[in-house]
Amino acid sequence: MVVELLLDRLATGFAEARFGYRYRPGASAEAAALGALALGAHERDAAAPLDWLERQQKGDGGIPVLPSLDQPRWPTSLALWAFTKAGREGPAERAVTYLLEHRGIALERSELLGHDTTIVGWSWVDETHSWVEPTGYALIGLREAGQAGHERCRRGIELLLDRCLPTGGWNYGNTRVMSNMLRPFPATTGVALLALAGEPMAPPIERSLDYLRATIGSLRAPLSLSWSLLALAAWNREAPARALIEASVREPGRRPPDPVHDALLALAASRFPRTLEGDR
Repeated sequence: MVVELLLDRLATGFAEARFGYRYRPGASAEAAALGALALGAHERDAAAPLDWLERQQKGDGGIPVLPSLDQPRWPTSLALWAFTKAGREGPAERAVTYLLEHRGIALERSELLGHDTTIVGWSWVDETHSWVEPTGYALIGLREAGQAGHERCRRGIELLLDRCLPTGGWNYGNTRVMSNMLRPFPATTGVALLALAGEPMAPPIERSLDYLRATIGSLRAPLSLSWSLLALAAWNREAPARALIEASVREPGRRPPDPVHDALLALAASRFPRTLEGDR
């Protein structure tokens, strides 16, 4: 089955210390964290990527995207998610400390931008503005670690709801630039909705779920498809996961296997076990 293919490729790559080849040079914290989550979700051994992530963790708890770099450290959120799922309390606690101490910067309100620039969430790089995806990743990790009620998380949720497009979905982090309303991205929308899972249903969330349900059938790109499926599963929405994941993996012209893509598709598959056993 295609999911077993994805998991076997991940396990082989991690056994050979190939934690990601989307980033050059070196191994990728994003691939290691998502790979650990995918393997663990399917009850496969995830010790290799988890051990590697622990070795990359800095004294303040942050984990940079590459071993050769000190910044950016946004993968700390994904690593926290993986550490918590695996019960690795020490590195998880250090990652929580890092995320609660680091934040995006607020900007003065401007008529050029459609969002409230004073709401503080998380940024891609330290000392820069907050955006949707890094804020979503941080909320996912912190919620898994039991920090959903923390003031930082409540502000992060406020940021996501503020950045939601009027018709539903999220762009990279803005709603409007000058007079131009932006369009939603499936991957960003999926991250935001997964981060908001467990919150009370609100009109922006309902509109965004409607957007994903209307879009999911046409998605083949692994990032867009996987984050969308994870979000729909978190909000108890059905989707033809088996057919979509297989179509994505076997898409003509697909580039060489990518561990981030493999991990996300396998992780998404774990959230739809009934659908994967046979389409209903």
